[in-house]
Amino acid sequence: MVQFLYSSLTILAALLLATSASGQKVCVAQNSKTDDTITIIQAFNDCKAGGTVSLPKEKTYNIKSLIKVTSLKNVKIDFAGKIILPLYDPKFKGGSAYLEISGDNVHLSGGGTIVGNGQSCNFKILNAHRGHIAITGAENVIFENVYLNTRSTGKNFARNTDASGVTSSKNIIFRNSQLTVGDDCTAINAAVTNVTVTGIKCYEGHGFNIGSLGHGQRFDFVSNIYFTNNECHSCQNGVRIKTVSGEKGAVSDVRFQNVQLYDTVNPVAITTHYFCEQNKNCNNDQSLTISNVLTNCIPRTTSNKDLPFISIDCSKHGLCKDFSLININIKKNPTTKKNVCNYLVGSEKIPYCQQ
Repeated sequence: MVQFLYSSLTILAALLLATSASGQKVCVAQNSKTDDTITIIQAFNDCKAGGTVSLPKEKTYNIKSLIKVTSLKNVKIDFAGKIILPLYDPKFKGGSAYLEISGDNVHLSGGGTIVGNGQSCNFKILNAHRGHIAITGAENVIFENVYLNTRSTGKNFARNTDASGVTSSKNIIFRNSQLTVGDDCTAINAAVTNVTVTGIKCYEGHGFNIGSLGHGQRFDFVSNIYFTNNECHSCQNGVRIKTVSGEKGAVSDVRFQNVQLYDTVNPVAITTHYFCEQNKNCNNDQSLTISNVLTNCIPRTTSNKDLPFISIDCSKHGLCKDFSLININIKKNPTTKKNVCNYLVGSEKIPYCQQ
């Protein structure tokens, strides 16, 4: 996993290297004879208070330990080379990420490659062990032109390989990227506001997700989340909001617009009973409030499964309200079950809830 932490972090994953300003200090990460982690950290330390850290296109870095760089200020990172992560080692247990970079006014560009070595094969493959990108405590962040490819080549599914997870952050943009993953295409988690996801093509994942929310008896909130002009191919879910039962919090102002679904099992799935199948003692009557949700223009086809193409399963006292379902043009199969709109306030006025 690659993790970026703290506020005022701007990440621009562009295809070309940024040009350093005239006279600005440039710290090029060199190769080491033992562990390139050492030289990469040294380059960051040399330009920690201003300058450009460069990982050039012609260089390949083999890291054998975790990289953690903190307290950067006014730093540009030109990442055009290749970083090869190590095979899993028990010594990494408990570590939050292979690469952890934090600071104020940090800009990342370059179009470099991170090889995850999630599976050992006799040919080159880009594959992550777990989630790819975690954003925590960040503000004003842009991810653009990101290419992820984590696909299991064996019988075991590539679980928990979320493309991106966002927590305790605001003003985040994901755009114009291609993702092949074994879990969520996006995971918008607790304490997140103002996120835009646009121009994303996701393959084989679990769809565009908010949640899961409500773990640990805390008040979770998410607001102003916009998904627009995205695609999901052979995904388990299309668009989804998931909260656990028996907890408190609020999800509000969510827009799913013009999401193209191709061969998707659960096109629209909203539940306040997440994990209830595993936890038989769920309090199904209470959960987070979900309000002001617009689902507009969900075309294409579902899979050959018999699940309903709209499943909104709310709690009796959780208060799901102010939903708009518009232009959901999904072709039903002969065995497709009736849509579900349990405990959705105003469902009697929503035509899709009657189909």
